Amino acid sequence: MQVGTPAQNLRLLPSNSGNAIWPVLPQGCIVGDPSDCSDLRGTLFLPNTSSTWDNLGLYDLFLPEEWPLGYSGNANFGYDNLTLGWPGGGLPALSHQIIEGFATKDFYIGSLGLSPSAINITTLDDPQPSFLGALAQQNKTPSTSWAYTAGAYYRQPTAFGSLTLGGYDTTRFVQNNVTFPFGPDTSRDLIVPIRSITSDAASSPLLSDVIYAYIDSLVPQIWLPLDVCEDFERAFGLTYNETAELYFVNDTLHDKLVSQNPNVTFTLGLDSSAGNDTVDIVMHYGSFDLTADYPIVNNATRYFPLKRAQNDSQYTLGRAFLQDAYVIADYDRSNFSVSQAVFPNGSNAQQIIAIHRPGDIPPATSRKALSTGSIIGIAVTAVVSSSIIVIAIIRYGLRKRTKAKTSSGGEGMDNEPEPGNGEVKNTRQSRYLEMPVTEPKELTATEARRPELPAQPPFPVFEIPEPTPELGDATIAPARGV
Repeated sequence: MQVGTPAQNLRLLPSNSGNAIWPVLPQGCIVGDPSDCSDLRGTLFLPNTSSTWDNLGLYDLFLPEEWPLGYSGNANFGYDNLTLGWPGGGLPALSHQIIEGFATKDFYIGSLGLSPSAINITTLDDPQPSFLGALAQQNKTPSTSWAYTAGAYYRQPTAFGSLTLGGYDTTRFVQNNVTFPFGPDTSRDLIVPIRSITSDAASSPLLSDVIYAYIDSLVPQIWLPLDVCEDFERAFGLTYNETAELYFVNDTLHDKLVSQNPNVTFTLGLDSSAGNDTVDIVMHYGSFDLTADYPIVNNATRYFPLKRAQNDSQYTLGRAFLQDAYVIADYDRSNFSVSQAVFPNGSNAQQIIAIHRPGDIPPATSRKALSTGSIIGIAVTAVVSSSIIVIAIIRYGLRKRTKAKTSSGGEGMDNEPEPGNGEVKNTRQSRYLEMPVTEPKELTATEARRPELPAQPPFPVFEIPEPTPELGDATIAPARGV
């Protein structure tokens, strides 16, 4: 992403729970951090060097999905210009967009919010368009929809992540007939029922009673009930570290699990008595073979991305799950699907299909430029390593913070507040005020994903080029990933 004027090149993680651009501010790298802290955090955003920065002040980050997991923080809010991709990529640009710069290490890399809902900063009667909402309003995407998989760094060759705005890539998933409605709680829309969890490392199911979990690409791990985590412990030989609240894996256990190469299967589906189908998401052991580094631990340490949930508000399928899952979210129809991710050979092997708004007629075949509004989809494919796939590094010994600490300025932010904006305000962003109001409708997977589509996309596919060594490759190291 390019932010500001002149443009500053940043690396961001897709976040389905967010609706704005979250870059890391200079206060995010302090004395004692690694010398390459800026690169590790996706490059710092410097608001004071942007001529188009319009400062709004410090506010709490709106985190209804992540608060129950112990995440918190505040951000310096403002407006600025942004462009998708690296310079010269030909992807859309937007002006006067909400930017929420933060410093807390609860989220180690900045994020690109994918929710199309409006942003309310100080009041509920002044909604500002979100990033995806602005793209759709300006007809730079055919709908408020997206599709995402985090990629699989463990594979040989490495499998890139894939993000498509306004459609999906048919080469990245296995088709199924299961569609889920958005959850009744608008702050937790991508709620999916997990009917069972099984593994060839266990003789009995790891989970046999249905639970409902939130899919959250902003969170790295998978949060499951305590008894399920204990079944994982027995099946995989895991030992829980009470201090770090993580499952560290020593060399002996690592070699054993790599040799066995067990799989874990998540079976998702609605009430089977209603005749609905289920879909299996098979996670290969490589998706669990991850490495923790600073600021969780001082030295790179292998760990298993499983977290003990204390109650059902914490049940979460984080980015580790999205290595093997492909999610298509359609906000105009208030439904989504989860499919098994696949990994085509070659970064250019893609088949982009647009998702149109209900009732829209797909435009005639055209090769016009993006600015005409005739482009009906944007494909964003980025290099994904272990430091990008599952890195949202949480602080060592993470504990749930109190609201009082957040309102006092949060970690890092009160060291160098923006002049004249030292007060941290309590923001009540109702991100879902502008959610489309549509009557629930039962759709087949084909109807939900391919409404009135031509056989081939009538638009050029815009792909973000792989980062140059100066911008990305030199800073991506497997040992840094979480």
